[in-house]
Amino acid sequence: MLTIVVATSICLMATVSANVPNSLSPELLQQMGQFRSECLRETGTTDEQIEQFNSPQSVQASHELQCYMYCMFRLHNVTRPNGELDLIDVYHAIPKQFNSIALKVLAKCNKSTGPIADACERAYSHHRCWKETEPEHYHLF
Repeated sequence: MLTIVVATSICLMATVSANVPNSLSPELLQQMGQFRSECLRETGTTDEQIEQFNSPQSVQASHELQCYMYCMFRLHNVTRPNGELDLIDVYHAIPKQFNSIALKVLAKCNKSTGPIADACERAYSHHRCWKETEPEHYHLF
């Protein structure tokens, strides 16, 4: 996600630009598709909720969608045992062509997220910040 693909989006992977998914390797896109399917099943999130979150306007995410975001982080192995993001793992999970964007987003969003007890809410907070900071480079898969 962060393509911010961390959605990581990855979910860390994660844009409103149709060019972002096209700039990723076929292998990464296949992996993202597998993770997406697994997280949709696990959380009950719908394709429509993801599409709505990817729209340019600000969208409040349901708890299911927030947990989908966390699931994507978890499957990308960028979370610590307590559910917090491991920023170094996030950075390394992002395709190299997005390193400069990733540094900017990770620095800003890590500071602005603050302590949130619920891992799903914390994942959403990161995604919301990433989307607001770099909308042209954000896509939730």
